[in-house]
Amino acid sequence: MSVDTFSWSNITLTLNNGKVLLDDVSGCLKAGTMTAIMGPSGSGKSTLLNALAFRPGPKSFNLSGEIRINQETATLKKIKEISSYVEQEDSLIGSLTVYETVDYSAKFAGITTHRKEVVEKIIAALGLSSQSTVKIGTPIQKGISGGQKRRVSVASQMVTSPSILFLDEPTSGLDSVASREVVSTIKKVAKEENMIVICSIHQPSTYTFELFDNVLFLSQGQTIYNGPVCDVVKYFDSHGYPIPAYINPAEFVLDLINTDFSGNSDVLDDLVSKWSSESFEKCESENIDALETSAFSAKNEMKNIFFLIARSLTKARRDVLTYYVRLVMYFGLAILMGTVWLRLGDGQKNIQPFINALFFSGAFMSFMSVAYIPSYLEDYHSYKKERLNGLYGPFAFSLSNFLVGLPFLFLISVIFSIITFFMVNFHQTAKGFWYYLMWLFLDLVAAESMTTFIASVFPNFVISLAITAFSNGLWMAVGGFLVPTNILNKFWYYTFYWVNYQRYVQQGLMFNEFSTRVFKCGANCQCMYDSPLANQCKIAGGAVLQQLGYGKEDKGLWVGVLIAIIAFYRIATYLVLKFKK
Repeated sequence: MSVDTFSWSNITLTLNNGKVLLDDVSGCLKAGTMTAIMGPSGSGKSTLLNALAFRPGPKSFNLSGEIRINQETATLKKIKEISSYVEQEDSLIGSLTVYETVDYSAKFAGITTHRKEVVEKIIAALGLSSQSTVKIGTPIQKGISGGQKRRVSVASQMVTSPSILFLDEPTSGLDSVASREVVSTIKKVAKEENMIVICSIHQPSTYTFELFDNVLFLSQGQTIYNGPVCDVVKYFDSHGYPIPAYINPAEFVLDLINTDFSGNSDVLDDLVSKWSSESFEKCESENIDALETSAFSAKNEMKNIFFLIARSLTKARRDVLTYYVRLVMYFGLAILMGTVWLRLGDGQKNIQPFINALFFSGAFMSFMSVAYIPSYLEDYHSYKKERLNGLYGPFAFSLSNFLVGLPFLFLISVIFSIITFFMVNFHQTAKGFWYYLMWLFLDLVAAESMTTFIASVFPNFVISLAITAFSNGLWMAVGGFLVPTNILNKFWYYTFYWVNYQRYVQQGLMFNEFSTRVFKCGANCQCMYDSPLANQCKIAGGAVLQQLGYGKEDKGLWVGVLIAIIAFYRIATYLVLKFKK
């Protein structure tokens, strides 16, 4: 869709406490131009950029004014379809290469014709050809530099060829030469693609500043100047603030309107007053056709699910910190359990150790799901950026995340089960092994589902880690092992006990181990549990279950409840992602 003009009028953003962040800001941009939004720290640059892009603003605020595309009132849906936004923070998947990162953005945007050539062209334009096959980098795997990451972020949005491109500090972390080349490349592409580019930028060099077609100077949310870059010197000269020769005009104006240290409040008031008296150029569009927008089709959503699955599988294969370290962790946990409860016999003294081993296997495997949080948060921040740019929605992200995790969790369960089942000497039948594996797999899927839900609600590593750990501790405490259900406090029994996924796993493991097993009594036929086999100096495992308060076995019901709990957490995660700003 062709965008001829993009304009905004009387944009005012006020916090509920009365503080004004943007004060009656207006502007008009035409296709093929590049505009800089500049001002001192706290002047409202990013706030204006977010408002124009319909991005979430500060908490508790009131926004007024009008934003128009081709003289039509803009909406969030329209902006998503025609624009891309490069955030100040680089939310990238560390285990992907530079080429793969840009290529997946192109795939999500539906670029099919000559996609490889388009991707390679934009990578080369931003000076990243030599890093094309280099990974972005993770905390334990060195990748590209911070400045190169910035350029990858720009490339991954420019490759989608948006009609409007928003950039928040695109030159952050770049040296002056790289900044100039990046801005020069963006301007070239803007001209070729007839694109409108708006970016906030902080103190560019003279050469970089002159690459922009227009500049909007803000201070304390108020407009100081909004017009062509080539007219900046003439404007300030004519209003009594001459810019000395050989001085960077941008730096001079920023110093002039910065009230943080120099106390130029009188100067600021004067400049604001003089600008408000200027006649603002009316924004007229040659393109008067109505905007045509297309709904995000189910076909595109399904395509992007496959792309997300492919990207996640690539990450799973390469990400040492997230996947291989977790495998080693669970392997170590299995060896620990196997050696502590090594080859338990069938004497009655081993009944309680068997119960303890079953509790440890289920409870601590689920507790270690906290190790998934860093990986999920990396995916979450990438999803947040890509969703806001209209590349895919929460359903595609939620479903692909779930599907990719299943085989990995099954692999963990298989490795853990093979080691512990035989080392501990659980009731060794083929049926017993497969049920043991099934319960542990469902346990891990439920635990990771809860973890993704918590991390989606609280996408902060420390907070989500603390809440997930607390939740797993809660499930351990009220699952019926540490405190038997017949003496468990009624509040916990009638609330969390019934929605405790660990409880159903523990019950399944207990019946799997004890329902058909027989233990020997102690010396002189002293039996710890009453049993129909007492006259044979034996204890039936079913009697142990009965005396511990376990009722009738119902595998189908327990599996159904676990699947329902998993579905609840996954659907809740989807709803959080869908409705979260």
